[in-house]
Amino acid sequence: MSFAARLQAGATVLAVILASATVRAEQNPERTRVSLQTMLDFADEHAPRILVSRAHVGRGEAAMEGASVVLQANPLLSAAAGPRFAGDQKGVDFQVRLQQRIEIAGERKQRKKAAEKFHERTQQELLEVRWIVHQEVHAAFHTALVARERWNVAKKLLVSTEELVSVAERRLRAGDISPLQVKLAGGELAQARQATITAERGYRTAQVTLAELSGWPLDSLPSPAGGLDDPKRAPSTEHLLALALEQHPGVAARASAVEEAKARVRLEDREAWPEPWLGVVYAREADPTINSTEHIVLGTLLLPIPFSQRNQGERARARAELSVREAEADAFRRNLSARLTRAATAVDADADRIAAYGTEILPAFESNLSLLRRAFELGEVDLLQVLVARERLLRIQQDALTAHQDYYGDVAALEAQVGTEVWPDEHHDHDSDEGGAP
Repeated sequence: MSFAARLQAGATVLAVILASATVRAEQNPERTRVSLQTMLDFADEHAPRILVSRAHVGRGEAAMEGASVVLQANPLLSAAAGPRFAGDQKGVDFQVRLQQRIEIAGERKQRKKAAEKFHERTQQELLEVRWIVHQEVHAAFHTALVARERWNVAKKLLVSTEELVSVAERRLRAGDISPLQVKLAGGELAQARQATITAERGYRTAQVTLAELSGWPLDSLPSPAGGLDDPKRAPSTEHLLALALEQHPGVAARASAVEEAKARVRLEDREAWPEPWLGVVYAREADPTINSTEHIVLGTLLLPIPFSQRNQGERARARAELSVREAEADAFRRNLSARLTRAATAVDADADRIAAYGTEILPAFESNLSLLRRAFELGEVDLLQVLVARERLLRIQQDALTAHQDYYGDVAALEAQVGTEVWPDEHHDHDSDEGGAP
């Protein structure tokens, strides 16, 4: 297939893509520009994972309500009646028995403690989930910012390419260049349009992900306000470790799980004690031979003998659960320093990468494209040189954005291990209308 035929086929495909993109644009939901703090606050109230965790707290409240019942077993009432025969005489006897099982080893008190510890654990787990969602939304917000910046770069490249095609057509009419160079510029324009569509899709996907994590309604996608932050190097590992041990909700949640498991062990030990039944019996006996009636009242005691069943299974399971919880808490704390060191190293490396590009790389992209177009317009460079230079500028631009994206991802990973924001004084309140794209 000739170059012209391939170019015509590419133009046909591009026309279809642009037509579908126009339809998608008309169907796209509205966008709402929001700051990071607004997103974090909204997620804390509406994020699906947080709503599920809040529902789990109700299980702890239900356990406390169940443990507060004074008598765990209902009383038993039995009755018996029947005739008594004495020769030709007949009378009627009946008996009523009332029994109640009681706990004598303080089971109710220990049951209430175990329920309270379970409730505390669900609350601590809710705090941990809230923090996880916080850092996920934090990361998704910045991922959307980077995706939007990639879209902006693609749009700037598209505008520059359209201008480049116009210059090529003017120079062709002036006889300065050959028709082949105009066709080459047209092919570059088709690629720039496709790259813009792909970049827009990436940004919309990032918006949907942000909405999904935070519980934001999809009929009004969040548009992150502001621009890319200046990178910072991570604090020392010693400072991060002290901060994590003090504030990480995961540490508190696992410590709470250990305390609950200990309370369960004590409860199951108490449950091994026998639980006697106390009761009272009232009997009415009729003696038909002397036509008299006797009334009898008896107290009863039924005491199980713990010969074989001493709650061995539940006691063993409770101790095994305690061992698991202690191991989980120990492993979480033991590996915390290594995880913090690894995450901090990644953040520092990303900050150095961004610093290597300097502060002028991203803003200078559009002006550099204009300089190339002007040089081509004046005939100082040919089209092939322009395209090679543009490709190199675009690669540098995309690499710089990739460094920013890696930085935000690694900051989120670091904050996930610390359990709180590493730089609380800089809360990223993006309320301006920077960034251009919706």
